[in-house]
Amino acid sequence: MKRIKFILTFFCIFSLSASIWAQKDGSQAYNEKYSKKIIYTLTDEKFRGRESGTPELDGVIKYITKEFRKSGLEVTHQCATDQELIHHIGEPKPGKKYPAKITNIIARIDGKCSDKYVVIGAHFDHLGYKEGLGIHPGADDNASGIAVLLNLARMIKASGNTPEYNILLCAWDGEEKGLLGSKYFVSTWGEESILYYMNFDMVGRTADPASPEIVFAWNNNFPQLLDHCKGAQAKVPAPFEVIYDERTGDGKGGSDYAPFSKKNIPFVAWMEVELHEDYHKPGDTPDKICWDKLKKANLISYWVIYEWIFSK
Repeated sequence: MKRIKFILTFFCIFSLSASIWAQKDGSQAYNEKYSKKIIYTLTDEKFRGRESGTPELDGVIKYITKEFRKSGLEVTHQCATDQELIHHIGEPKPGKKYPAKITNIIARIDGKCSDKYVVIGAHFDHLGYKEGLGIHPGADDNASGIAVLLNLARMIKASGNTPEYNILLCAWDGEEKGLLGSKYFVSTWGEESILYYMNFDMVGRTADPASPEIVFAWNNNFPQLLDHCKGAQAKVPAPFEVIYDERTGDGKGGSDYAPFSKKNIPFVAWMEVELHEDYHKPGDTPDKICWDKLKKANLISYWVIYEWIFSK
């Protein structure tokens, strides 16, 4: 009997130790060198500014898909033709037309609750080549957001935790054409299954690199979102200022959080404090990224996500 008790006790201690060993601090997996590689790759001239609907975007899609898979995630592509976009999200604005096809890249981490989802997203398209102006690299808008997204994939996997809910890390197509990818996703996925959305759009630039700052916009129908951010900020090395921007679930906004907002899905959005002089211009280049800010954006968003999906 004593031997059985000893074996059971040893097994419980071993299981607990294994569990503790598996649950690492995923924030330590952030890699600045990796962020630089992502942003310099996405802004390479061969992709000619990543305009949605162009042949060059196929290479971008392959690159992001490969990086998600290297982190051990299951990846699928959600594609839609222009006719499918019309059917699900309506006609384009007068004088505009949809790309012949868009492709959302969706990487999945399975959670304990199989039918509920936390969605984390950033758009990968930009403005492309403009006659008389040249290539628009879009380093901040929004290669910076994709860098955060791909780092988060690594960080969440490195934690060793199984999230409470399924996580979908989504790289959106067609944001610059009218939020096409995120609108299509929300209209076809099933809004009732989406518990929460987090967006990254222009998170790499700051007015003062010595004291970086970022905007945290959130749906004030869900006050716990603000609490999560304030708790997470304490874990990020200073100096780092968060500017709080209270929003409502009214569907208004110029980035991919807006379709989620319209459905009153709890959302947070990380973005620039104010539009810099290179917004939508060829001067939005990687050399102007504040790498310290990008790291801190990654860290604070990781800890906010942790509160939502690992601390239940």
